[in-house]
This record gives sequence, C-alpha cells and structure tokens, in this order.
Amino acid sequence: MARLQVDTVRCASSTPRLDKLDPSSYGLLSPPDSPAPGVVDTEDTVEVTDAMTTRATRLSIPAPVEWPQFKLLVDAKDLQPLGRSFPMQITYEQHKVRMERRFGSIASYLTNHVLADLIAETNAPGFDPHAPLVVLDFVFRANDFPYFLGDGVEHWVMWCKKRLEPGFEPPAPAVDAIEARFGRRVEWRYFVNPVHRQSVPQLSHAHVFIKRS
Repeated sequence: MARLQVDTVRCASSTPRLDKLDPSSYGLLSPPDSPAPGVVDTEDTVEVTDAMTTRATRLSIPAPVEWPQFKLLVDAKDLQPLGRSFPMQITYEQHKVRMERRFGSIASYLTNHVLADLIAETNAPGFDPHAPLVVLDFVFRANDFPYFLGDGVEHWVMWCKKRLEPGFEPPAPAVDAIEARFGRRVEWRYFVNPVHRQSVPQLSHAHVFIKRS
C-alpha cells in the first residue's frame, strides 16, 4: 500500500475556501477509505447495529452549535455540549468497524496508513522529540467526521511530531502554524484532548476550528 505524502505548513496571507482546495494542498492526503463526511463505502458495507445506534444516540447532539456559542464553550473549557450529528456519528461508528476489520484497530489504521510518513519522520536519525516546537512540526488534516457546528465552521486536526500538552492554550509555534496555514484574518479555537482520549499515543494532535469572515 502506498504511503501518504505529508504536506508541511505553507505560509500564505490568505487561504481559499475549504471546498475549493485540492486535498493535497492542505496537509495529509485523505485516503480512499476515509470517506467524505456522510459517505458510506458500499464496497465494504457495515450494518448498523443496535450498539452503534445506542452509542450514536448517546454521543450525538440534536442541533448544530453556532460559532458564537461554540467560542463561549471552548473559552469556558466546557466540551460536554459538543458532538457530531446522529448521521455523522453513525457513519463514524461504521468507519471504525471497517478500519478495525482492515487494520486491526483505529490506531493501527492511523499509524500505518494515514500518518505513516509523519511517524517515519519521528523515527528518522537526528529527530529529537524533546527539541523545542517549531512550525514545521505540524501538519493539518480536515476532520473526516467533524463536530456538528454552524455553517461556515471548519473542523481540522493538527497533528504534531512532538508532544502537545492537553488543554486549551496553544504553544506559540502552534499559533504560528495556524496563522501560516489559515491567515490572520480568521477566527479560530484550539484544544488538545487528554491523552487517554487521543487516537494515536505516539503522536499528539489538536482540534482546530476555523471561522472565516
């Protein structure tokens, strides 16, 4: 299986709309078995089980969170009201089963497929995981299964070669990376989940939410 290319942060004064971008221009390529939001791979159909429905009912939210409310929640460090829509959560549950079938686990899917090149960089001679963070330690990937948010809010995952501390305060290089990628005229919010909730223990990632004016 061909490994994915990683596109490091590129400085730009402005950024085109997400739906106008070539995926290769904004970070990690989206692999064929990472479906577009809401799209089910019919070649490997996963039946929706009662357990999936129960989980999606528990984790999903009934209406989108609009940007003003979203900012208040993140600024208050209150993530409890956030989640995916019910259809998106069902699609995510199906995706997890599909990837577990193919790769053994979600972590294996990410490390051996989506993030293979990035992890290879961390294993390269001379890489120091304890060196200070720099902008080129970050790559961006549009979230395949974004939270249920108001129109115009983009949900990105910002992977990092080095350890990011859980919380809501981005280190200066992360701020620089976000501004380099999206420009300084956008509004954004950032957080890093606790380690036990992270998909790939070897690599930290932050959730970044962008609202263009």
